[in-house]
Amino acid sequence: MVTPDILSKAAASFDFDVNTLEFISHSANEVYRFTKNNDHYILRLSLKPFAYRDKIHAELEWVHDLVQHGVNASLPILSKDQQLTAVYEEEGQCYIAAVFRMALGKFFDKGHPHLWGTAVYQAWGETMGKMHLHSKSYKPLVKGRQRDHWSKMDFSNPNLQHGKYRVLLEKLRSLENEIDLYSRDENEYGLIHNDLHPYNFMIDGDTITVFDFDDSIYGWYALDIAIAATHAVWWGSPGEDRGSKNEFARKFLDYFLEGYFKHHQLESHWIQRIPLFMDYRNICSFFWWLQDWDGDESKLNDFQKNAIAEAVKIIADGRSFDGCEIEM
Repeated sequence: MVTPDILSKAAASFDFDVNTLEFISHSANEVYRFTKNNDHYILRLSLKPFAYRDKIHAELEWVHDLVQHGVNASLPILSKDQQLTAVYEEEGQCYIAAVFRMALGKFFDKGHPHLWGTAVYQAWGETMGKMHLHSKSYKPLVKGRQRDHWSKMDFSNPNLQHGKYRVLLEKLRSLENEIDLYSRDENEYGLIHNDLHPYNFMIDGDTITVFDFDDSIYGWYALDIAIAATHAVWWGSPGEDRGSKNEFARKFLDYFLEGYFKHHQLESHWIQRIPLFMDYRNICSFFWWLQDWDGDESKLNDFQKNAIAEAVKIIADGRSFDGCEIEM
C-alpha cells in the first residue's frame, strides 16, 4: 500500500480532498476512488521506474484522443499543472499518478439480462470497432513516445523446463512462433486495448464505457477481439462443459462481430484466426502466475493445479482449449 504522504501529494497535484479517497484494488496498480464537486473520479498509482512515465503518457494521450473521437472511455484528467501524470519518489521508489473520470453504470452480471446478453455483446463489439478504426489513423503526439509492440513472453524460469510445465511452455512457444510470422500491415495491426474483458467496462443502459488501458500495445486487431471472446467464455458461459463453452463462444462472436463490423472491417482470414488467438490467450493465462514461480508446488492452489492438469491433457490430445474449438 502507498503511504498517506503519497496520497496527500496526489490530492494536491489533482486538487481534491484526500479525505474523500476510498481504496478499490491493488493488483498491477493501486486504485482509489474520490469525489470532487459531486463528481466521481479514479486515482491510479503505478509503481514503475521513472522512465516508464513516457509509456503511461502514451496510454493516456491515446485514451484522450479516443474520447475526442466518440469512443466511450474513462477520460484522463489533467493535474493542476496541466499534466496527464504526476510523479512522486519515496525511499528510492517511483510512483506515477493518473486520474480518470469514473465510468458510470454497472459491471456485467450473467444472471441479469440487461447486464449480459446479445445487446451487451453487440455494444462491446461496436466500441472495439470504433477503437480499431481510429487506431488506424492515430499518431502519437511525441515521436518515439509510444506503447510497446507485441512480442514473445520474455522469461527463462528453469522450473518450467520439466514435466507438465514444459508441456505448457512448449505450447506457448509454438503459438508465439506462429503469431510472430503474421503480417503487421496497418489494416490489421495497430494500437489495441489488449485486455478488454468484462471487468474493464461499465454498462449503463445501451452504453458501455471502457477503462483500464494500461496493458495497451501495438498488436493485431484480431487478438483484441479474441481476448474479449476468451474472457467472455471464462466468466459468461451459461454452462461449464466443453460443448456449452464452444457453443457460447460461437454465439458471442456472432453478435460481437455484428457490432464490430458497423465501424471496422477485417479480412476473412483474420476472422478465421480468432480461435487461435483465443487459444493463445488461454495458454498465456498460466504464465501470469507461473512466470516467476519458484518450483514449490505447495504454493500452487487447488484451482491452479487442476487447471494445469486439464491443460496438459488437452494439449496432449491435440485439442484447443474450451471455447476455442470453433470455426469462423
